[in-house]
Amino acid sequence: MSMNTWTRRLTVVTAAMAAAAGVMTAPLTTEAATPQQARWCKQGYVWREATPNDYVCVRPSQRTQARNDNAHASERWLPGSYVCRQGYVWREARPNDYVCVTPSVRAQVRYDNAHAAERWA
Repeated sequence: MSMNTWTRRLTVVTAAMAAAAGVMTAPLTTEAATPQQARWCKQGYVWREATPNDYVCVRPSQRTQARNDNAHASERWLPGSYVCRQGYVWREARPNDYVCVTPSVRAQVRYDNAHAAERWA
């Protein structure tokens, strides 16, 4: 089974489990930025680079956070899966971003995604 197929199945199963539990999730908000659009960030901002195509402009400390989270990704998944250990949730910086982070980090990522266009120079 390809990773894409597995990822889609996991997403469907996760959504079904959340619905069954009565959990509401906020929609993923990402301002799609291409390298041309986000060529420059306003002063004080840098590309987050949570994933290879992540051009959302954030404070340098948030890029450091993303790099740290990426480095510890495999430690935060349940063995043999992309399911987050207790206390962690998917970051969702971009579609198919399954790095597990704390809920407060994901909230910051969603805020940054929603305000991406405001931070381009």
